[in-house]
Amino acid sequence: MRRPLTALSLFVALGSLSIASAAEMSPNEFVAKASASNQFEIEAATLANEKALHPETKQFAESMLKDHGRAGSELAEAAKQEGVAVPTEMPTEFKEKIDALKTTAPAEFDQAYQSSQVAAHEEAVALFSAYSKQGKDGPLKTFAFKTLPTLHTHEVRIHGLTKD
Repeated sequence: MRRPLTALSLFVALGSLSIASAAEMSPNEFVAKASASNQFEIEAATLANEKALHPETKQFAESMLKDHGRAGSELAEAAKQEGVAVPTEMPTEFKEKIDALKTTAPAEFDQAYQSSQVAAHEEAVALFSAYSKQGKDGPLKTFAFKTLPTLHTHEVRIHGLTKD
């Protein structure tokens, strides 16, 4: 059974970046959205390592740090090959999500983090799936295609953690 949505999970779900059709998405837009998502995953996982109470939440966060750390490097390389700059600053809406996680009461943190990960991974899977199918051919499209199975695995894992 799914846990009820918290105010944070609603904020995350309703505040997510809209994903334009990949056919209309430029490599710059894909890099900006993928980078923002990746940065959010890393910062949220870092918080989870500090604040989570349940071992399964911490294990998931460790996986996020490892996999998204690698993905960030691979995104940077693919972007460099296509002459696209990777933003270094996380967009305000993602900073607000991190701030919301930071202020979550310890007893509610695991659920808040897990809820944020459901929304983040659903969005990332949609973004990478669309770009891997319809994006401009090149290193970024290859990166999206190669990264998609890992994101899908994360999505399945986090859905498993949010069920009772």
